[in-house]
Amino acid sequence: MNNPATLASTAAPGTARVARHRYRHTEGSASRLRLLSDAGLALAGAGGSSAAMSAILARALAFLSMEDGVLLFRHGDGLQVHAAQGAAYPVGASLPVTGTLHAALLEDALPQVQQNVQSRLLIGRSRAGGVEVLVPMRLHGRSTGILALITTRQAPPPSADDLDVLQVLATMLAAAYLSASKPAARIAGMETAAKLKQLTTRELQVFALMPRGLTNAAMAAELGIAAGTVKVHIERILHKLDLRDRTQAAVCAVDCGYGR
Repeated sequence: MNNPATLASTAAPGTARVARHRYRHTEGSASRLRLLSDAGLALAGAGGSSAAMSAILARALAFLSMEDGVLLFRHGDGLQVHAAQGAAYPVGASLPVTGTLHAALLEDALPQVQQNVQSRLLIGRSRAGGVEVLVPMRLHGRSTGILALITTRQAPPPSADDLDVLQVLATMLAAAYLSASKPAARIAGMETAAKLKQLTTRELQVFALMPRGLTNAAMAAELGIAAGTVKVHIERILHKLDLRDRTQAAVCAVDCGYGR
């Protein structure tokens, strides 16, 4: 006959493991909820302002226990830093869309996790990164940028649940950015007509294609012109309509009835 004491002693380790697992799961779920809750409060209080973006970036880094990070949004043909922490590129810096950054902006891109990577997003010290996480920021299928979180320490990669909540956070950031990117005085009604009259026929054709998120080369192929010519047209569109970048122009084009 089995000794009850022996049964208890053999069952206890398994019970303890289950208890620890449940505790970690509960704590993880609570921290994910806090991250989204804090982000929602920051956006509700300050919208897509730089202060709100910086606060959310800091919370995302704390969530993964990482030190360095950037919020990169599309700007022209590249990416521009809108919030930064640690040894990453500073606010206002521009980066070309190449390599892993290009991959993170693809239509079907998922969060990327790389270990022992030479992060191109770090400056001022060794760029060897323990872990680099790139989360695409998209809304309604439109890619707006990348949430990048980095640590130079050797650390375990984020769990699938953590990546899922970071993707939700990235969608919230994309929505806030696109909302803030709309011109303060929205082009509407007679004002819309007056502004659009400044565009040439070819510029209007390029403007109408912008909500589709096409590259200059893709636009050029559709219109039968050179990619360099498309770039010139876009620069003129931004100037004539007093818009900051391609993302803002795409939002404006949708507001004007294009790309729907």
